[in-house]
Order: sequence, then structure tokens, then C-alpha cells
Amino acid sequence: MKRPRILAIAAALLLPGCATLEWHKDGAAAETRDRDLAACAAKARAETPRFEGLPPPQVTVDAQGRAIAVQPPRRDSERFLAEQELLRACMREQGYTLRETGAKAD
Repeated sequence: MKRPRILAIAAALLLPGCATLEWHKDGAAAETRDRDLAACAAKARAETPRFEGLPPPQVTVDAQGRAIAVQPPRRDSERFLAEQELLRACMREQGYTLRETGAKAD
């Protein structure tokens, strides 16, 4: 997964702090939605690879030509983002969309 995509996903996950979002599908009862969400979450958990240990530091060169070691993002963060992306894809495949709570259909 590319870094800009990770940052976009992270930003999208932080924005709901300003609004409450929930999955919506016309004609689907809350119990059906909850069951589908749980099934998609389980599927995403099972399909997302597990990362063991800390990633090794990456060595790069700064503007003055000095070698510096940079610690990459924690792998559990990468796993979380990948798992959330799979969950969203699964729900969308089933016809759900994310909407603000109380939002009216277009």
C-alpha cells in the first residue's frame, strides 16, 4: 500500500470524529446490517496478513548527504488500515453505503 493512500485512509478515519457515520442499504433492517457488518469484519480479519515484530528502520540520506535511520510506521497500523479497507469493500459489494446518522437519501 502506498504512503499517500495510507494517509488518505487515515484522514478518512479521523474525519468521522466530526460526524457519526453508519452503513445504510435501502430496505435492510438494522439486524441484517449488523449481521452483514460482523461477517465482513470477520472476513477482513481473516484475509489481512499478520505482521510479526517491528519493521526494520529504513536508512535514507538527508539534504546534507548524511545517512539517517527512519523508523517506518508500525505494522499494526498498516494491518488496521488494510483490514478497514477490506471491510469497506465487502460492505460496498453488498450494496451498503456510509452515511451520516440521520442523513436523508438523495
